[in-house]
Amino acid sequence: MKKTKKGFLLLTLALLSFATRAQNTFDLKINELLSNNTENITDDYGVHSTWIEIYNPAYGTVDIGGCYITDDVNNPKKYRIPQGDVSTKIPPLQYLLIWADGIDYHGPLYTNFKLNANGGYLALYSNDGKTLIEQVKYPALEANVSYVKNDSNEWEKANNITPRLQNKSYEVESAAEKLGKRDPFGAAISATAMTVVFSVLILLFLCFKQLAKFHLKTSKKKAAEAQGVDIDKVEHAGEETGDIYAAIALALKLHHDDIHDVEDMVITIEREDKMYSPWNSKLQSLRQTPEIRKNK
Repeated sequence: MKKTKKGFLLLTLALLSFATRAQNTFDLKINELLSNNTENITDDYGVHSTWIEIYNPAYGTVDIGGCYITDDVNNPKKYRIPQGDVSTKIPPLQYLLIWADGIDYHGPLYTNFKLNANGGYLALYSNDGKTLIEQVKYPALEANVSYVKNDSNEWEKANNITPRLQNKSYEVESAAEKLGKRDPFGAAISATAMTVVFSVLILLFLCFKQLAKFHLKTSKKKAAEAQGVDIDKVEHAGEETGDIYAAIALALKLHHDDIHDVEDMVITIEREDKMYSPWNSKLQSLRQTPEIRKNK
């Protein structure tokens, strides 16, 4: 009786383990495929082989070993993925690449068929070779254009190939592209460039102006020291007040207009209040020198 119970318990555990394994296997998804690989990633042998990406959406590791993958509707067991290899185990929420290079002896993740660039069929079967897990009919694809499953669980072509990565692409838009959308005519970038140029010119002007002042001050100081002149007088030379400039300007104005007293050919006689008479002069009292005449 005890042996019967033990046997029943072991059988139950085995069935549960198989059921859990089968359920995990059924969670696998064909996520992306590349049927025309000329410039994309290479396999372990350095060849641009076609490839198939399998995704595990479950929260537990799933071993795809023992399952079948085929490109023939009438032959579900065309290629059996070997069991017992660590490379066939897919961690949770991770991806696995299977190379469809047509040479199965290259490894457990290399199929005995190639994907057709002109379109074809692909299917994944469970380890019984009868239960279909997922299938897809893919169209003709251009070189290095993959066939992916989008967020809506629908298949579409994609130029942005994402092997072993999430299919949703997050393209980073450069600052130049953003500016091009906001300012298609380049007005903002032109204004920015002109602002930068004029700001630099103004800064250079101020710098050269201060440099010239410093050079002039230094020259005055050296000249004053050479002549023995007080530097303060030299520095403040030419800083006269406005009254001085006004007087100079008025003098120049008068000179230019010729406004002044003209006394040419004019005699001015003024009366002297002194007691003086020419008749009282000693000169008038002197005798005249006698004139000597000779007889002829």
